[in-house]
Amino acid sequence: MAKEKKERKKSTFWKDFKAFISRGNIVDLAVAVVVGAAFTAIVNSVVNDIIKPLIALLVGGDFSELVVVLRPEALNEAGEVVQEAILLNYGNLIMAILTFLIDAFVIFTALRIVRNAQKKLKEGAAALKEKLEKGENAAQAAEEAVEAAAEVAAQPAAPAEPAKPTAEELLAEIRDLLKENAELRRSAASVGEPDKTGDAQAK
Repeated sequence: MAKEKKERKKSTFWKDFKAFISRGNIVDLAVAVVVGAAFTAIVNSVVNDIIKPLIALLVGGDFSELVVVLRPEALNEAGEVVQEAILLNYGNLIMAILTFLIDAFVIFTALRIVRNAQKKLKEGAAALKEKLEKGENAAQAAEEAVEAAAEVAAQPAAPAEPAKPTAEELLAEIRDLLKENAELRRSAASVGEPDKTGDAQAK
C-alpha cells in the first residue's frame, strides 16, 4: 500500500510538473530568458560601443561620469580623504534604463517572431486538415455513388411494354372480325333452310 501511494504521488507530481512547464506563459518566459542570455553580449556591445560614445560626444565626457554631488568629500590638512563624497550617479541610471529598453526590445522581437512562426504552423496544419477532410468527403461521396449505381444495375430489368397497334392494324383486325361474323351468319342461315322445307312437305 505504501509503495502504491508513493508511486501515485510521483506520478501526480510529474504530471503537475509537466502541466506547469507546458503552460503558455512559462514557455514564453523560458524562451525570453534563453534569447536574452544569447543576446547579452550583443546588447552590451551596442550600449558600450555605440550608445555611450554618441552620448559622450553630445555631453562632452563619459556618460557614466555624470553625477550630482550631494556632499563633497572632506580632506584633512595632509590632503587625505576623511569623509567620502556623496554622489548621485544619474548617468549610470540612464545607461541602465537604456540597457533595459534594448534588452526588452530584443526579447519582444524574438517572442514576436516565435509566435508568428507558431501561428503560421497552426494555420498550415488547420488548412491541411481541412483539405484532408474535403478529400475524405469527396471520396465517400464517390463511393456512395458507385454503390448506388451497382444497386441499380443489380435490380432486374422491368419487362418492356408491348408495342401499341397502329391505326392500320386496328382497321385490319376490325375487317377480319366483320368477315368472321358474316361467315358465321351465312353458316347459320344455311343450316336453318333444310328444316323449313321438311316441315312444308309434312304438311
